[in-house]
Amino acid sequence: MVTRQNISHVRTWAIVVGGLILLSVGSSAASGGELQNLLDKSKAYAALPRVKHTPAFRLECFEPIQHREQAKGKQWWYICDGDERIGLITTWLNHVELFRFSPDVDKGAKYPIPEIYHWANLIGVRLPLQMGGYHSPVPPVTSFNITFIRNRGDSLEFKTEQTHKDDYTGSTEYQLVWDERLGYVLRCTSHFVMPQPRQIEFNNLFAGGLAESRDDRKRWQKTMRGRLSDGRISFVHHNPVNIPVDEVQTDGFVGFVTEEEMNPFVEMIETSGPVFFTTCSEWYDQHIVMKAPATKEADGLYHLRAQYRLLSVPGSVARDLEAMSVVRDAATGESKKTGFLQNKVNDFETGVPHGKVYNGPIWQHINATEGPAHSGKRSIAVRGPGYGEVKAASPIGGGPPIYGESSKRYRLAAWVKTEGLYGGGAYLQVDDVFFGWDDVEATRRTKKLTGDHDWTRLEVEFTPSPRDPFLLIKLCVEGTGTAWFDDLELMDVAR
Repeated sequence: MVTRQNISHVRTWAIVVGGLILLSVGSSAASGGELQNLLDKSKAYAALPRVKHTPAFRLECFEPIQHREQAKGKQWWYICDGDERIGLITTWLNHVELFRFSPDVDKGAKYPIPEIYHWANLIGVRLPLQMGGYHSPVPPVTSFNITFIRNRGDSLEFKTEQTHKDDYTGSTEYQLVWDERLGYVLRCTSHFVMPQPRQIEFNNLFAGGLAESRDDRKRWQKTMRGRLSDGRISFVHHNPVNIPVDEVQTDGFVGFVTEEEMNPFVEMIETSGPVFFTTCSEWYDQHIVMKAPATKEADGLYHLRAQYRLLSVPGSVARDLEAMSVVRDAATGESKKTGFLQNKVNDFETGVPHGKVYNGPIWQHINATEGPAHSGKRSIAVRGPGYGEVKAASPIGGGPPIYGESSKRYRLAAWVKTEGLYGGGAYLQVDDVFFGWDDVEATRRTKKLTGDHDWTRLEVEFTPSPRDPFLLIKLCVEGTGTAWFDDLELMDVAR
């Protein structure tokens, strides 16, 4: 049976179910690159029991109960193994997500989709279905198709195809199978064709909880990479002042550690050209990028090809892998960046530390300096841009976005000093932010200080919106003059 559905939006979606075509994704789920070589050296990996299991994959089409207006018309399928939901395919975010790597983990879990569903609150581990991201300088996508080739049985097989303006095209084939030691393994083959040589971000590894700003929700405190161009295996602590870019050998890998049940990795099997990994400074997702090809092929076009796989290892194996690696950045002490942490008085006296997890954002475009201070010697000074104009200093663009729970109430407060401030005033403001910072809206602010004021405490209490869990903290100065901000805090308060 074949069904097709076309939706008139920016992109065209074609859904096909049925048929049986084997994908050219390699001979077996066990074959791999350098990561598999390291696993074979791991005593913990050798001790893993071989679990014989024949998956009964099927797709369960659904529409989320809490469905954002923007997501209407998109497709959603749970990936099921028998009665167990193990993952998701959706054209809302254009990704495939695995909630778990065994049907026996979280047995019986239904994994309802939250109302706000995007990078920061994913349930499991995801790979995008569409090639080309921040690191792909190619024309816009004009169409995207997903075809389910085998939608039930002991393997799940599907293919995505995309076209761009100016004759750029790409496709990826996926095969989800069972491995006796690793559990579910998703094998992928990507191919991109272009008239001009361009680098392509052909995949991106991300996991829910990776970019959490709440310490009790944060998962996977480190990123592991191998093999680097010099052959090393490395790890780096999640910290916005240490965002590495690494060239890797063609059988390299990248992954997140260390959790007990799941530690996701993408392992390169074979690529047609050199690859580099780079870390997103906000979300800590891993951009997997192939450099532009040097020569055309017989058809007169440039081609990029890659085979890779998504897998997970348990905590015992991840710790063995860590023991084989070295720290990527051995810097110690403090950086010159000023950070912001929730439920803490931020006095700006110390910089963000190197060499350890720092689970908060940093002030990218302004820094604390010595001068007037409410406590210590340092504060953040903001000079007004002119009458009727506002300058806002905000910790964005580096480190995880600030998460606010709608079940809680918060207080934003700081001590503020002003000098010659006219045509507006100095104040604190909290904006709602959804996903790409596109719908910033001033929703909460303190009173304004104008003229000349010695240190004065400004504060505002608020409850975050249930539709937007992210908070954008702003130190605002309107008009002319200068304001200094110190001892800034965002605290949970009792309702």
